[in-house]
Amino acid sequence: MDNRLTLEQQDALIEDALSSQPLTPMPRSITTNVMSRIKVEQRPTLITWNDFVIALVIALTIGAVFITYQSLPPVALAKLRIQAILLYQGFIVNARWLVPALFFGLAALFAGLSIPPLLKMTVDNRR
Repeated sequence: MDNRLTLEQQDALIEDALSSQPLTPMPRSITTNVMSRIKVEQRPTLITWNDFVIALVIALTIGAVFITYQSLPPVALAKLRIQAILLYQGFIVNARWLVPALFFGLAALFAGLSIPPLLKMTVDNRR
């Protein structure tokens, strides 16, 4: 196409060429031809060795905690229960800083997740 032509002239030439050429019927084998050109890639396996190792480590950890809990003497279990109660009470007493810290942390998380897509939507990449 001649680059010296304006866009309107180019559009007019294209429209003239499209309207002057007769339409040909679509071949019957178009679907089979297109489908034969599609290459299907092998799907990756759903479970990898890393997944298996992580599941094994988690299962062994849960088993070790269960066996440890079963084999602890009753005095140690009572001391652990007392420490858990003290930790819970410490959270309740210090909740005046815990609640705002939790809310500001959630606000920062949501801002970090939502602001970049919003900025991406406002930027015009066509320039």
